[in-house]
Amino acid sequence: MRSISPQAARIATPLISVVMANYQAGDKLVPAMQSVLRQSVADLELIVCDDASGDDSVAIAERFMRDDPRISLIRADANGGPARSRNRGLEVARGQWIAIVDSDDIIHPERFERLLAAANYADADIIADDLLHFYEDGAQATLLLRAGQDTLFSVDAAQWVGAGFDGSAPLGYLKPMIRAEVLADLRYDESLRIGEDYDLVLRLLLAGASMSILPEPYYLYRRHSGSISHRLSVADLEAMLISQTVMRAWLGNVPEELAQSFDRRQEQLGNGLAFEELVAAVKGRRLVQVASLLVREPRLGQRLWQSFSEGRRRKAQAPRVQQSPVAVTLGPSGRGVPDYVPVDAEDWTAPRQRQAWLELADLGHGQPIDVICLDDASRHAAGFIPLVRIREAVAQAEAELVK
Repeated sequence: MRSISPQAARIATPLISVVMANYQAGDKLVPAMQSVLRQSVADLELIVCDDASGDDSVAIAERFMRDDPRISLIRADANGGPARSRNRGLEVARGQWIAIVDSDDIIHPERFERLLAAANYADADIIADDLLHFYEDGAQATLLLRAGQDTLFSVDAAQWVGAGFDGSAPLGYLKPMIRAEVLADLRYDESLRIGEDYDLVLRLLLAGASMSILPEPYYLYRRHSGSISHRLSVADLEAMLISQTVMRAWLGNVPEELAQSFDRRQEQLGNGLAFEELVAAVKGRRLVQVASLLVREPRLGQRLWQSFSEGRRRKAQAPRVQQSPVAVTLGPSGRGVPDYVPVDAEDWTAPRQRQAWLELADLGHGQPIDVICLDDASRHAAGFIPLVRIREAVAQAEAELVK
């Protein structure tokens, strides 16, 4: 048998396989790929699955491939949606863990290292973190902060299905990292163009997998007009309803808590579908259908008016103007940041400091910003700034002056 060097063995069987479905992300693909390749865990492969993009996405990926052998590219002849793209990546993934990162998003440089440590601590088969949403207008928000979750917590199937009710956060938007041996031959439902992560994780939980969530926003989730999740369509909601109905029938008798969660989600999806049908009818000027929907569900009228009013208010608001300096210094003699806690000293039961990260993320107001980092704490903090450009050479020089 031919011997394999330790370095070659790591490449042949990476610790993490990152599957990145892409459809016309264009320049947004650059920071997405960079954020994966600059992870503190270097033992990974990045599988870019292009879904028949008509822009320069493939050329961008190929340019990265020339400089980094950890990247592979899968090209589709026709557009099939994110679920199909991810399934292509899963077929060739070789890692012990499978991570999902979208081609227009960014991840913190220590994301994988922290998630692996948290998963090992909790003995979890699936691990996910909070999302830090950053918008075209610069606004920042996190998914879990408003729900009051601030320590590592576990989630079962009933909690996963019921998430999003009674003030809880809709967990289906999270981007999971999954043990490959648990995922095995399970794949995404290709009939879904949205909610596909939710569906996959649910099937894993129902099969007995364990899941934990770290409410620290190491995943920087870009919200823009081209995002698939920006607006649910009638077809998307119909597919989600069909998927849930089929699964519920297949499961048969289930524990009461899970049954109630399914019922609440079914009602929520039904209401969402009715609203989107009304919006489509209004846009299509189908007055008979509009009247029929409003007679059947009078509350839809109020919801439509609220949506219309919010849209007008957003358009009336002046866009945020970049107020940040060209560069900001973090750390000693600069802007203070929370203490840095090494991964091996992390207390996973301690409350997260996410409000501090939100303040840091807002420094650039959604625009690229140069950051001078003077110590480990500032470098860690800079990872929460969506479009940060860390000036390492200047940082080293200033660090010498501080000594």
